[in-house]
Amino acid sequence: MVHNCWKDIDQARKLLKLPEQVTRIEIQEAYRCRCRNLHPDKNACIDTSEKMAKLNAAYKILMEYVDRYEIKLNPNQDGMTEGEWWMHHFGQDPIWTKNYGDK
Repeated sequence: MVHNCWKDIDQARKLLKLPEQVTRIEIQEAYRCRCRNLHPDKNACIDTSEKMAKLNAAYKILMEYVDRYEIKLNPNQDGMTEGEWWMHHFGQDPIWTKNYGDK
């Protein structure tokens, strides 16, 4: 079931021509842009209803995922964000540091 969920999300992402990492706002902007391009006023002689249905379904899949994604809104017990914690603990480690050897 989880595999199908990710497959659906990936297909929806590709249909909206989105990169692998996006914000909620970028999803909305891509959806609106694609909708404008498929609008009957721009495509009077072409039936775009099937494409619009697929676009709407893709948007729904992505928005449901984003709306249910849990985010942490407080620091950890050390008072750091996750990124700060990793940098504090592993930032000087040559395996994890990008600029290893530059010093």
